[in-house]
Amino acid sequence: MKENIQIKAVFFDAADTLFRVKGGVGNVYWSVSRKYGADSTPEQIEKAFTKAFKSAPPLAFPGVSPDDRKVYEKKWWYEVVRKVFSEVGMFAKFDDYFDELFETFRSRAWELFPETKGVLTTLKAKGLMLGIISNFDSRIYDVCSHLGINTYFDSFMISSEVGFAKPAREIFKLALERSSVSASESIHLGDSLQLDFYGARSVGIRALLIDKSGRYKDINDVDRIENLNQIISIIDHD
Repeated sequence: MKENIQIKAVFFDAADTLFRVKGGVGNVYWSVSRKYGADSTPEQIEKAFTKAFKSAPPLAFPGVSPDDRKVYEKKWWYEVVRKVFSEVGMFAKFDDYFDELFETFRSRAWELFPETKGVLTTLKAKGLMLGIISNFDSRIYDVCSHLGINTYFDSFMISSEVGFAKPAREIFKLALERSSVSASESIHLGDSLQLDFYGARSVGIRALLIDKSGRYKDINDVDRIENLNQIISIIDHD
């Protein structure tokens, strides 16, 4: 990087950057819902989920106790999932279904990208601090533990806990403070152009967009990679 500033910390988005939903959200929602008499398709559910998720308020609850936060988190997701099935077809045992679905996304709904562990291992071996900055809820710790990556991270900045959701500058600033590093000593990697790339860049963090499909390759001012492994060569070059 310019001025030969050494990178000391690498921050990651979580879902769709380090890990993904096995088979996609629509498929998981559908596979659980069949047991409860739902009548819809994975494709219908996926489309309705995208709409409901984008229209939901920020997953952030400032100034609440840890116990209350877990209640708010589950209510937030209840509303998202309720909107999905209000659109594709509601069914009698929805509340029971939601309870099972919520727990499914605590662990077994997720899978790592093939390169994730190798990249984290390599970065950790270089002495870098690693952190997660994510618009997630408190299940992130169970998800990362289930996937075997929780011990790689020195910090977790989760929107539901810190009270700010990306792309708010505050969540990125808190991550820097927690790690005792400056923005110029940090890199943030995520898959969302607005939430991750522009969010991190707004506080001066070097932002990298992981763009596996090449969707953003024609945007000139976006520093992008197509595979997580590429971050290692970027850091080595710097």
